[in-house]
Amino acid sequence: MPTEKNIPEQINQSGWDSDAKFLGWQETKSGEAVALYNITASGHPSCGSTVSEKSLQQMNLQIPETPPPRSPAKKL
Repeated sequence: MPTEKNIPEQINQSGWDSDAKFLGWQETKSGEAVALYNITASGHPSCGSTVSEKSLQQMNLQIPETPPPRSPAKKL
């Protein structure tokens, strides 16, 4: 049974606790889909900001699980 001391580490390793929350996909003018996230890392200077995966990587923040983008509906 885990003790209180090691619970945060286990939560962090399993991905339950993350530095950001996935918001959704945004299509750029060129048609590329970009994943958007809100930074939720407590005490981080950018907490509350909406950023891309690239920005999370540059800030050394954890990237949460991200579902694949939905494919566009086929036109008939």
